[in-house]
Amino acid sequence: MIKLVFMKYLKDRMLLILFYLLNMAAVITFFHLSEPANTELWYPLSIGGFLLVVYLVVDWFRYYQPSQALEQMLQNQYAEYQPHTEEQKTFQQWMSKANHEHSREMNDLKEQNKERLYFLSHWIHHLKTPVSVMELIVQNEKDTQDNPAVLEKIQLENRRLHTSIKQGLTMIRMDSFENDLEVQGVDLLSSLRKIINSRKSEFIYHSLFPVIECEEEASYIITDPKWNEVMVEQIISNSIKYSTMKKGTKKLRLVVAKEGTDTLLSIIDEGTGIPSYDVERVFEPFFTGENGRKFRNSSGIGLYLCRKIADKLNHTISIESEAKKGTTVTIRYLTKL
Repeated sequence: MIKLVFMKYLKDRMLLILFYLLNMAAVITFFHLSEPANTELWYPLSIGGFLLVVYLVVDWFRYYQPSQALEQMLQNQYAEYQPHTEEQKTFQQWMSKANHEHSREMNDLKEQNKERLYFLSHWIHHLKTPVSVMELIVQNEKDTQDNPAVLEKIQLENRRLHTSIKQGLTMIRMDSFENDLEVQGVDLLSSLRKIINSRKSEFIYHSLFPVIECEEEASYIITDPKWNEVMVEQIISNSIKYSTMKKGTKKLRLVVAKEGTDTLLSIIDEGTGIPSYDVERVFEPFFTGENGRKFRNSSGIGLYLCRKIADKLNHTISIESEAKKGTTVTIRYLTKL
């Protein structure tokens, strides 16, 4: 650090040093030409050189600390800037003014963004009410009609709308994830049964039969139960959506296995699968790939949210797929802290 600052100091002062030396040479040359008998050369040079060195030493101590502080700031290190010269003091005042204006602008932007998120969140919450009412109306009508096929299609579209609304709320809540986090021991099998039961009619409608495979009666993991259910439900939703292209009955296997101190959940479907050239990008936001052109309701948000949630919960999520055969999404959980 000292060497770097010293080299910059020499570059800054090089012009001054050259002019000083030229001035000394000019003065000595003038007196030598005025009095040819005067041959003294080293004495005035040594006096001038000594005074130059004294000046440079004093100037170096005034230059070093502020310059070192600036270098540390550029390397993202904490440093206290202590100005000595009027130029340095003016620079410090400019920095303070720029920081103040930047902080004010950032606070204004944060308030504007906070207000937008507040109104957007309330707007989406209001959308949930008519969706829930439509669900009740369709359910009541299905019980009184002999041919409920049309109502089942309406109900399916209504649930897709509900899923999109939940995705929107999840994206909004991600900004304050830490404020809504409660990590604890959770029985993974119970969570899976809860998610499957909530989508029972959807599984039946699409001729898709979920199967939980686990050698133990319970499998406890370390996670946040609510956020984990959001993540797993999104993956299952994708499995249902991309299994609709295949006719006949299909299986959705949810395999829970232990691997050392970790627990692995593999969600294996028999859907259309993902082309190999799209697999690496499925976790990118708004990426839908080739399947997105076949399924118009693909948003490219679901798996992106899953990756974000998994990262924040310290889980790992990976995906393997083969076109026209199916997809396997694996989540690795901590079993013990």
